[in-house]
Amino acid sequence: MTSTKKPAFNEEFNSFVCEGDTIETKINGILYTARIEHDQNSQIDDDDCHNIDQAVTGCNDEQQEKLIAAREGWFNNDWFYCGVVISASKEGIEIDNNAASLWSIEANYPGSDNTHLHEIVSDLIEEAIDNVQDQLAEMIHTLQG
Repeated sequence: MTSTKKPAFNEEFNSFVCEGDTIETKINGILYTARIEHDQNSQIDDDDCHNIDQAVTGCNDEQQEKLIAAREGWFNNDWFYCGVVISASKEGIEIDNNAASLWSIEANYPGSDNTHLHEIVSDLIEEAIDNVQDQLAEMIHTLQG
């Protein structure tokens, strides 16, 4: 069970991120590393948000223009969908390569500074801590067993 104080990453991702970028935090002697992975399963047409048909998006002209520019940017690889994955290790020994993750996140989206990535890892860290604690308890049980 995690404490009521929400643990956090003191670092933030850069305003421009690349696949493989990481930030770290240490909690109770365990190093948690959040990394950016390219989400190859998410595509621009997976939802109606960037649809070229304004009747589908329901946006006004100005909003639709921005969405179409963002769509073009996606095709030009100016931004991408990513996953944020938190791994855990202690003294260089990996405990879990995917203690928590969230996918289909926009990275380097036009007009964004990627602060949403820090918010996401700040939300995911509690799940990662709980999963790692469960794994460590299972490892100990197995070793004693």
